[in-house]
Amino acid sequence: MGAALDTLLAEARSHDLIQPLGAFEVHCRHCHARLSGTGDCATCGLIGRPESELMRRAESDADGIARLLEISIARRKSFGPAGVKEKAPQRKRP
Repeated sequence: MGAALDTLLAEARSHDLIQPLGAFEVHCRHCHARLSGTGDCATCGLIGRPESELMRRAESDADGIARLLEISIARRKSFGPAGVKEKAPQRKRP
């Protein structure tokens, strides 16, 4: 496993992306969107598999796991909850 993959895993941990889910869970804990068959969320980037499984898969497909982590991190960074508007800048009163 390369240093780049270690860096991506550390960043994924900092965004709390890796959260193992139960087999019965079909909705994301973070954004409540429907999960894919592998337990991943296409909306907010949550990875519903344990880190040990990702490490095991990285032994045979390091590029695939790196790509998964990059995409998940990008999704989480760009995710904004639905229905939440950004605050408008407050006006200064005279």
